[in-house]
Amino acid sequence: MMANFVTTTSKVVLSQTSSDQMTTKLLIELHDGHQVESVIMRHETGRTTLCVSSQVGCKMGCTFCATGTMGIIGNLTAGEILEQLVFADGVKKIRNIVFMGMGEPLNNFDNVKAAVTAMVSTKQFGLAFGHVTVSTVGVTPKIKKLTAEMPFVNLALSLHAPNQEMRSEIVPAAKAYKIEGLIEALDQHMKTPLRAGGGAVESTNKKKVRKAMIQYTMLDGPTATFECAHQLGKLCEGKNIIVNLIPYNTTDVKDKFKCPPHEHIVNFQKIVMSYGLYVFIRKTMGQDIAGACGQLVLQNKKEGGVDVENAAGTSNCGVKRTVGSRKLLNPKKTNKKNIMQGARDDTAVLSAFAFALGVSFVMLALVRAKSFTRQK
Repeated sequence: MMANFVTTTSKVVLSQTSSDQMTTKLLIELHDGHQVESVIMRHETGRTTLCVSSQVGCKMGCTFCATGTMGIIGNLTAGEILEQLVFADGVKKIRNIVFMGMGEPLNNFDNVKAAVTAMVSTKQFGLAFGHVTVSTVGVTPKIKKLTAEMPFVNLALSLHAPNQEMRSEIVPAAKAYKIEGLIEALDQHMKTPLRAGGGAVESTNKKKVRKAMIQYTMLDGPTATFECAHQLGKLCEGKNIIVNLIPYNTTDVKDKFKCPPHEHIVNFQKIVMSYGLYVFIRKTMGQDIAGACGQLVLQNKKEGGVDVENAAGTSNCGVKRTVGSRKLLNPKKTNKKNIMQGARDDTAVLSAFAFALGVSFVMLALVRAKSFTRQK
């Protein structure tokens, strides 16, 4: 009977560590041959953060993001999201999780919710409340849904421009979700009491003020002018918002962008700070292994494949696809005895998790193998 089960449905096929040893990128192959990337970031303070992917590809199409050039192939199951944490824990004990890898988390809401719930459950992965952050390009109805069902997670909005016109040019999804509605939804999330697991029990720390994060990629051009800095400051003024300025990391996207000089970014920061906001310039990590924000797009595919090596990875990784499914790359290579399939429909998943060999939690996924499609 044990021949029908495996501890994980996916596997690490490549692990790359940056030259400064602070960042490790994991290339993870899913049961059907598709691949995603996750990034482990070691901070000087001693904490370790894992950037996880929630989808194969992304349909949001941000013009400066490498993942956005892939289009959407399909959603990850909750188990596949959690397996990224399992593999990362085998490299370095993870303290924080950020959903800033491949995909738009809120477009895979149910699986992300199930994964986050397991991450903070004391009976499963046991991460502290407030140590999980979900990032979104801005799907307003889903932000409100997240606030209602997952108020215990931190929220980060990838804004990238201070007004609707400019944002629509670089973030196609902005045409459907207006900037005013996004800020209102973000504000509502901050005002919602911190409740464990979505329940009715409020945080006992009454002095704790919730903050949300706005991510703003610094692209040399119109959105990086000092006038835009003032617009961004006015937009966020009076709110408990932390602004993260992200120096643009070079990618192979069609539209060519570059990062403004560091001195310019510092002056931009000072202007936004003058509106009473906390503003930080994000430290770039993992750029030399294409693991920095916006660079995840499976570079190994372009280089003709990778050596399969089972190793113990921001943002923001050609198959004919059909709506509502993610087809196998090669069904003949799938061994039903050794590879348990991910979620195929709402009734096809049964997952169990176990802690083994002192390497954090190891997940045991029990899933029927008769269907080979993936929800999109």
